[in-house]
Amino acid sequence: MSAGPSPAGAGLQDRPLRGIVFMILAFLCVSMTDALSKAALQTLSTPQMLALRSALVLMMLLPVIARSGGIATLRTGRPGEHLIRVGLSLVSMFCFFEALRHLELATAIAIGFVAPLMMTAMSVPLLGERVGLHRWSAIVVGFIGALVILRPGSEGFQPAAVLAVVAAAAWAGSMVLVRRLSRTDSDAAGMTFQNVGVLLVMGILAPFAWRPMGLSGFVIIVFMALTLMVGQWFMFRAFRLAPVGVVAPFQYLELVGATLFGWLIWDEFPDGQVWVGAGILIASGLYVIWRERVRAAESAARAATGSG
Repeated sequence: MSAGPSPAGAGLQDRPLRGIVFMILAFLCVSMTDALSKAALQTLSTPQMLALRSALVLMMLLPVIARSGGIATLRTGRPGEHLIRVGLSLVSMFCFFEALRHLELATAIAIGFVAPLMMTAMSVPLLGERVGLHRWSAIVVGFIGALVILRPGSEGFQPAAVLAVVAAAAWAGSMVLVRRLSRTDSDAAGMTFQNVGVLLVMGILAPFAWRPMGLSGFVIIVFMALTLMVGQWFMFRAFRLAPVGVVAPFQYLELVGATLFGWLIWDEFPDGQVWVGAGILIASGLYVIWRERVRAAESAARAATGSG
């Protein structure tokens, strides 16, 4: 992280491989954050945890902002879009953490795999990106995979799973706006506005749901804030370097970390139906990636033919 967030106005770049690497690193951090969150929720309320976490992230961001140009790097001409993104993030985080109280870690993460498909669909009206018939088909198949995990109408259905779906939809909208805002605003601005918004809202709610917190709880919050900040930075860089449809499917790697942490810490392991649904979702995402590469190769070939 020595380079720090990009300056405002750095704009988008076309470096998909680097974007993919940053997204993989982002979700390795995210899986650690989710595991720490599930541990913290054993003793803390959701507003309390989110308020403390955001306060610590903002403290950690101060030196990064200072190295990136100070207050000038936080300038934005699109405060309304930042506000909408913060609102979506709040809905996503609150619903996800409440779902996490009742669901296995890996199951909650697997349900969240509908988010990259939602992001790909949302990138059409919000970003003007093209999504062809092949990728639309992959999105439909992916949603079928989500239904396999959710099991609507069966005895295995868990109401908390609905919260996980809402969280995924809100998160998808938030991340599409990250890509949109990356055209003009700095990574530091996005991260700062995100955590200020969460702190303001959850800071108001936290006193009404405050629970006693020992040293171990505080240590968990500190490490959670650290992994969150690093993960957010990697994610912002990924969306600046590559289109949403290219980097979003790499969220699927989070299932590996979630399964490992769930097994080691809580002796949780998803059942066969969760793995089948997750497999369908992952296959859909990989197909989206492959189609993106095919489309890029075809565009390059047409450009070469035209220049010749």
